[in-house]
Amino acid sequence: MPKVVITDAEFSDISWEREFFAQHGVELSFPNSFVVEDVLPHLIDADAIVTNRCPMTRQVIEQLQRCRVIVRYGVGIDNVDVEAATKKGIIVCNVPDYCTDDVATHAVALLLCCWRKIHFGDAALKRGEWQRYTSIAPVSRTIRKTVGLFGFGRIGKRVAELLYPFGFKIIAHDPYLTEEEFLLHGAEQVSFEDLLSRSDAISLHAPLTDETRGVFNREAFARMKRGVVFVNTARGGLVDEEALLWALDEGIVAAAGLDVFVNEPNPNLRLVQHPKVIATPHWAWYSEEAMWDLRRKVAEQVVQALHGERPTYAINWENLVCR
Repeated sequence: MPKVVITDAEFSDISWEREFFAQHGVELSFPNSFVVEDVLPHLIDADAIVTNRCPMTRQVIEQLQRCRVIVRYGVGIDNVDVEAATKKGIIVCNVPDYCTDDVATHAVALLLCCWRKIHFGDAALKRGEWQRYTSIAPVSRTIRKTVGLFGFGRIGKRVAELLYPFGFKIIAHDPYLTEEEFLLHGAEQVSFEDLLSRSDAISLHAPLTDETRGVFNREAFARMKRGVVFVNTARGGLVDEEALLWALDEGIVAAAGLDVFVNEPNPNLRLVQHPKVIATPHWAWYSEEAMWDLRRKVAEQVVQALHGERPTYAINWENLVCR
């Protein structure tokens, strides 16, 4: 009987998964840890692996004896060494469309709360202080203000659609898209330099790669408009967090809405507790509907791969076929 291992998940009740895999003749193991040393003994003879936070490094992948597919619970695959998996003939899958509306809505919510400086009023009232509007001045209308989107995939495009009724002008930077794709979704294609210098608010929607890691560094923040709103619901590693703290303290960034951090689940407390920051613990992806879409699509792809079919979201299939 084929064996699938779920290394770790955001949920602990896997009764649905256990029943689903049993119906398809697949045995399930669930060590429920993102520590490699804890789960590695379970992975050696696994035919399929599902992972959330547990890193599937080259060292781990080289020890796998039977694995045919690795599926990530999520959109990003920065914790899976795709090159090593491809070299070993292992299919790698993600679920790129399960939480598009959820993350986009969360990003817009953070942006608008930061724009209107909601958190300042909330904190003051909870301290028993009734503050005049002058304590948060200046706050501008959204009409004709510019939001810059770093990354213009599914989520970036949806953010643009959601922001349109507020009167924002949308500009976006994504070197992998054509100008037509920007125009179709009401955005102006710009360079990274123009994104930094023209935006009144910036929202991040790019994957974490060697190219994007730490791209929002001190130099990038120094080139932004003074008083910019900064939102990140993508990956913490896109941002140099010390540089962001500097920008917040210098007044370059007026407010930041952050759902992701470099070190999770133990983020930089100086950043989380900064008075100009609204922080949520990496839950922009969550809705009940998104959770079930994710679980179903992950399980279906495991079965597809074990049956010799092409999984719906196999990201390295062409490279495997060419070998």
